[in-house]
Amino acid sequence: MPDFNRPQKIAVNGIQLAVYDDKPKTDARPWPIVLVHGMPELAYSWRHQFAPLVQAGFHVIAPDMRGTGGSDAPANTAEYTVQTRLDDMCGLLDHYGYEKGIFVGHDFGGMVSWGMGVYRPERTAGVISLNCPFADIPMHPLELYNMLYGPTNYIAYFQTQECEHKLDADPARSFRFFLRRDTGGGSNLCRNRTHNAATLAYIHWIDDAENSWPGEVLVDNEELDYYAQAYRKTGFRGALNWYRCLPLDYEHQKKTFPNGLPKVTAPVLAVGSERDYICAYHFYDQLGDHCTDWEKTLIPRAGHWTQQEEPAALNHALLDWLQRRFS
Repeated sequence: MPDFNRPQKIAVNGIQLAVYDDKPKTDARPWPIVLVHGMPELAYSWRHQFAPLVQAGFHVIAPDMRGTGGSDAPANTAEYTVQTRLDDMCGLLDHYGYEKGIFVGHDFGGMVSWGMGVYRPERTAGVISLNCPFADIPMHPLELYNMLYGPTNYIAYFQTQECEHKLDADPARSFRFFLRRDTGGGSNLCRNRTHNAATLAYIHWIDDAENSWPGEVLVDNEELDYYAQAYRKTGFRGALNWYRCLPLDYEHQKKTFPNGLPKVTAPVLAVGSERDYICAYHFYDQLGDHCTDWEKTLIPRAGHWTQQEEPAALNHALLDWLQRRFS
């Protein structure tokens, strides 16, 4: 496993990305696995996946996505679109000398793994999405979320400077808010265990007293401090900018595919979690409309933070699929 305190700095797409990688001592399989984290996460979120994937023969690459961790954080919000981050991923493939990669995205990182399959099929050997529905944007995203979930939805609040200031004020507290497991009464991301307007307004509960937050922190003090220290240096702006670029992503989709997105032709594994209600498993039910070759699997007992809550179960699911599809 790489030393998560000592990243490589790799020049891609006009910036420097902090990248962590490991590979077998003998020849690796033809395509690398690129692990793409979500918000608010880091490459460190994949720490439990490195060893099993490397032992299975894969070169594993995990960047801190632009705007987070040790990677550069451009000042211009428009430099955080999905297309820009797809170019970052292609730059990583070029750096390591690969034609294609297997892209594994969690949460908003799933927008990147799906995006590679849609917009960069020639660079994509496989797509794995964790806790992220297919990345179609059927109408202006802010209008869509307001229509479906009301004006207090988290996507709307992520657009604001007020939200950014609150998250930046105490990063350790912010991570204690986000990184929680459901112990029987929900968590901050799924208090009522239903995908509805109340769940999608979860971010406003950050104002509540910490002892009122349901569930328990799922990382230990050392792990939490790693996240807090990283975001104390960068702030949450870069990660929030991914959401602030959603209208630009929508405009690009409309312009590029005015008649609807093409189907993903690379093999797809869609991973959902039993206790993730904000990105609920049932969103994968219609993947036949978007993919030609796909499977879905459910991780029992896990909430939204699948790779950290139930790493053994997730690793088993990943390896089973990878061995069958890329033997």
